Amino acid sequence: MNLIKQKLTELDPDLLFAVILSLCVFSFFAFSNPLFFTLNAGFSIMERFAVLGLVGLALTTLNAGFSIMERFAVLGLVGLALTLCIIAGEIDLSIGSNAALSAVIVVRLTDSMGAFPAIGIGVLCATLIGLAQGYLIAYLKVRAIVLTVGTLMLLRGVALFAADEKTVMLTDFRMTDFIQEKIWIFFSPASLLVILLFITVGVFIKYTKYGREIYAIGGARKEAIASGVNLKRPMMIVFALSGFCAGMGGAIIGLRSGTAQPLALQYLLLAATVAAFIGGVNILGGKGSVIGAAVGVLTVNFLNTGLVYNVTPSYVVQIYLGVLLLIVIVFQTLSILYDKGKQRRLLLHDTALTKQKMIDAYKSVLK
Repeated sequence: MNLIKQKLTELDPDLLFAVILSLCVFSFFAFSNPLFFTLNAGFSIMERFAVLGLVGLALTTLNAGFSIMERFAVLGLVGLALTLCIIAGEIDLSIGSNAALSAVIVVRLTDSMGAFPAIGIGVLCATLIGLAQGYLIAYLKVRAIVLTVGTLMLLRGVALFAADEKTVMLTDFRMTDFIQEKIWIFFSPASLLVILLFITVGVFIKYTKYGREIYAIGGARKEAIASGVNLKRPMMIVFALSGFCAGMGGAIIGLRSGTAQPLALQYLLLAATVAAFIGGVNILGGKGSVIGAAVGVLTVNFLNTGLVYNVTPSYVVQIYLGVLLLIVIVFQTLSILYDKGKQRRLLLHDTALTKQKMIDAYKSVLK
């Protein structure tokens, strides 16, 4: 019993709250709508994984599932990218624009070069953009929110130029059939790729020196720099990963739909931010995990799928996401205040104990 109590006290309260919240959202829709909890949507579930980052229930028909995937195509990858940025104490506001530019590049080049070279070029461009942003943020010592507002608008302009201010479309849609091919009944190449990416990033940030530097610059940047951490390195890694995720997400949505719009994917930032904060990433940085990001994305997945089943208008979905984000922020704020209060009580207790020992020592000397 004591062992169980000790394990419970060691759990991250933010991650535990995220899991409980995800289960509550899932349970609500599972009991209120009988179509929500079905077993004949396995492949569509894993397709939603490639979009949202973790297995979530999809619609019972594949066509309906694909229509939802087009709306939330890269949320999982973007949620992972934003989680890493917020852990580092920053945020990448240009991630939706970067994804849209990648989608335009991939769709535009696929007809002439083939899908795989086009994916490589699109993802490489997005990664280099993220790498450059990370370098400039560290070199100029500016906050990412300032720089990425500029790159957000810049990349939209570049995407419009690359697309000739129109929707780019494939001429041969059969070239991209491979990305939706079923593997082992439940998987697709895209979903397997996202699973591998989540595992790789999770191992990297938890078990490598460079991953620990990302946590260090987010939780205590001045102390990390004073201890010898080069700010450029973790910042460039974080924003390069952010660019890579944006590029891969843009490539997936572009190839799935066969089209790319330079002004599309504007909804990604809000939904992915909600997923990141639900997953337990700290508002102040320095705290969060890939598992938390996956749980957060899963929660948003449950919410969106359940609301779609209930034929909820799109503006109501945005309201629900906003309310969910406020609930998480309030919980995190209360959790921070509780931790500060606990530290203060421990400090007062130690001070009182030290004072009592000094009094006892003084009395023994007098005797």
